[in-house]
Amino acid sequence: MTDGRFRALIAASLALLAVMTLLGPAACGGVWRICSFDAQVLPYSPETARDYLKAIQPDIGRYLWIVQPLDLLLPVAVCLALREGFARWAPQHVLGLLRGAALVYLIVDYVENAVVRVMLSRAQDGFPDAIAYVASGLTTLKWTLLLPLLLVAAWTLLTRRRFDRDGAPR
Repeated sequence: MTDGRFRALIAASLALLAVMTLLGPAACGGVWRICSFDAQVLPYSPETARDYLKAIQPDIGRYLWIVQPLDLLLPVAVCLALREGFARWAPQHVLGLLRGAALVYLIVDYVENAVVRVMLSRAQDGFPDAIAYVASGLTTLKWTLLLPLLLVAAWTLLTRRRFDRDGAPR
């Protein structure tokens, strides 16, 4: 990937995040500071999920049909950017692990999105507590994977020691 395309991928990831934030629910009745299931780093209870859904009731359609489709693109963009950054700057002996962890993040984020969609789709009729526990656990796992990956990516970028495809420093 060229440097220009890599920068464009990072810019697209940041732009997607900004658009999702701007177009998502703005007020959630004080349930959370950031009004999104995806933004919750710590686990939440089924009652909290239901309170949140009640508070954003007028915006559920926007969440389902604008934010969630964008959230299909964001994890892919983030995963690709992480994998490319690691390919450029991570030492060979950890490259496979880091790139694999980025793929695991992508899979967890997609499964989390699917489970959150069940809660959003069944906000009126209700959903079993287990759905909220699974969604919460997946969200926590997603952040447990993503935050260290972003820190390692930042560290590798700041040290800027480039490696070729065989793992030799350039």
